[in-house]
Amino acid sequence: MIKNLVFDWSGTLSNDLPFVYATVMKVFDHFGVSRISLDEFRNSYTLPYMDHARKFGITADKETLDNVFNQHFRSSGFPQPLPKVEEVLQQLKSAGKRMVVLSSHRQEFLDEEAARFFNGNHGSYFERLFGGVHNKEEAILPVIKAVDFTPSETIIVGDTEHDIRAGHKVGLFTAAVLSGYRPKEKLVTAKPHFIVNDVQELLKLGIF
Repeated sequence: MIKNLVFDWSGTLSNDLPFVYATVMKVFDHFGVSRISLDEFRNSYTLPYMDHARKFGITADKETLDNVFNQHFRSSGFPQPLPKVEEVLQQLKSAGKRMVVLSSHRQEFLDEEAARFFNGNHGSYFERLFGGVHNKEEAILPVIKAVDFTPSETIIVGDTEHDIRAGHKVGLFTAAVLSGYRPKEKLVTAKPHFIVNDVQELLKLGIF
């Protein structure tokens, strides 16, 4: 029985793919890299995100890359939660589940979006919002220790292979969602325990 959930943010709870894609294309412009289509972006997207930048010949350091991304992100628009996300969180919370967010999204953006998505009630769903995490495979163990999650009772839910690999590394159950950045044919290579179309389908798995 799963007692704890570690949620990714972008593409899992937040419908921010169009805004991140638009921002990354502005980053490409800044560094003189040719733009790519949204499908090409989804097929090439890699975390940690510095690895994605290197794929396209961007050699700037992380601080420089972050500064360029951050200055453009909000001008691309403000994301919304994916459909029915709050209803899912309410049901999980009512069932006594403990939840945190683990995201590479800048902490400032994560805090702002969570507050707006849930009308300031995000603290009633999530015990912690861990933002600005560059490498989840390195961060996952300290995170679950910080909130005292038992690995065998915990599932990580995300939309990239990186999320799934992080979960496997410390013995978590893993669920890949198809609502975000990576297509199914890429996600299956990470061998998640479950593949669902979106977080609503988590409630149909019979694991809670």
